[in-house]
Amino acid sequence: MKKYLAVVCCMVVTWAGLAAEDQLETIDLGTRRELMLDDYLFDTIDQLSFRQHAPQERERILDFDANWEGRKYHGISVCGYPVVLHNGDKFQLYYASYHGLRLDPVDPKKQFTCYCESQDGVHWKRVSLGRVEFEGSTQNNILLQGHTSHNFAPFLDTRPGIPNNERYKAIGGNGKAYVFASADGLSWRKLREEPIIDGEEAAFDKYGAIRWGNNPGKERAIFDSLNVCFWDASREQYVLFFRAYLPCLSRDGKTSFPETRSVMRCTSRDFLRWENIEPISYGERRRNWIHSLYTTAAKPYKRAPHIVIGLPLRTVGRKPFHGGSFGMSESALMFSRDGQTFTLLDDPFLAPGRDQKNWTKHGNMMAWGTLQTAEDELSVYYLQHDHQSDGFLQRGTLRLDGFMSLHARRYPGGVAISKPLTFTGDSLEMNASTSAGGGIRLGFLDAETMQPIKEFEESTEFYGDQIRYVIRFGERTDLAALSGRRVRLRIAMYAADLYSLKFGPE
Repeated sequence: MKKYLAVVCCMVVTWAGLAAEDQLETIDLGTRRELMLDDYLFDTIDQLSFRQHAPQERERILDFDANWEGRKYHGISVCGYPVVLHNGDKFQLYYASYHGLRLDPVDPKKQFTCYCESQDGVHWKRVSLGRVEFEGSTQNNILLQGHTSHNFAPFLDTRPGIPNNERYKAIGGNGKAYVFASADGLSWRKLREEPIIDGEEAAFDKYGAIRWGNNPGKERAIFDSLNVCFWDASREQYVLFFRAYLPCLSRDGKTSFPETRSVMRCTSRDFLRWENIEPISYGERRRNWIHSLYTTAAKPYKRAPHIVIGLPLRTVGRKPFHGGSFGMSESALMFSRDGQTFTLLDDPFLAPGRDQKNWTKHGNMMAWGTLQTAEDELSVYYLQHDHQSDGFLQRGTLRLDGFMSLHARRYPGGVAISKPLTFTGDSLEMNASTSAGGGIRLGFLDAETMQPIKEFEESTEFYGDQIRYVIRFGERTDLAALSGRRVRLRIAMYAADLYSLKFGPE
């Protein structure tokens, strides 16, 4: 597993010194879950760090060997841009076949959106849909065809009051974006014939988004990857993340370049009229390679929907070992608490690894969506052996909330003290693991005096590995006496990882 070191305060701070500081803004946690992605919750962190966790490889779930997926005609699989959804007792997988783009002459109308289903997110099957003819038969899993199938990206619309026949929404289109709706994720209709964005909007010139070949007479170089949209309940708006080519600096920040693959976003209240077109921010100037993102795979994390987590494909301009195309890629991890400014981690979430066939253009591309496939498990899905004769889709797993952790090394470990916060509820649960000799203790301090609060000075030590452990003070778990009070949380830990915290009813 890779380590991501946050800025760590390694200094002795007295209680009096902390109390004398300017009053910090109080974080109202309510009952929301907070993932240990960064120091958002914390005022001081001493001898602890944040570390990133990589998915564990599981099994191949789909071999791209059907005739319409390319091998018979082109000698390689030509599939990509997977999307996974979970609706009730059904898991759904959508992916693109670029068959028509490999024909001579090219025929964009023969690009396909393909469809699979699963009952558990592990075992998948192509569904024979009987909709689109290929080789004289409709006995295939081709759901849609045409130029918008290049990057058709469905999602479940969670906006309150959505009619049943629009429960599913989708974005599709290369160079221009079109919007679609469906009742069941299978029968789709355009919500409007004209694109919602066509590249002529003034914002693209404002931010320097290029046209193809830097030729003003050609279409804008936008939307030519998997562009993703969702209803952001925390901010009550739809958000669309899409590809654009924007100016950047060199890796070392010394030279200006006219373009790199990058990400823009826009928002809407009704899914039909869009505004606020702007690049996402990384907290620093955009740089080549470092911020060259082919996709975003960005989505609110289901257990903490105020946090947007992305698993983007980061592409670098090196000759690939396999695949016969430009660039090679790795999957990265990024996250945002406002949906506009992202922290993009330096270390890969999924590196190409020892398999030389994954050092390719689209190699290691994550599907859009993570699925909970067990009580303690998230599944991610990613491309392997991209644009080669044996391309396939792989499953990997993380523990629930397990993208990052607050990490303590061996005894005596370290201590983190939160900013002032309030919460709602009568208990505190955590997702954590320790070594056999490790431990975690939590306590509450008065936010102003920094003194331990009587009866809540220090919890019973936790050791073990649990997704949901309720903090105890002796036999007591009830924190109702502190609900609504301005407090600080003190976390002392050694040989341990803390993944998330959540206040609420037990």
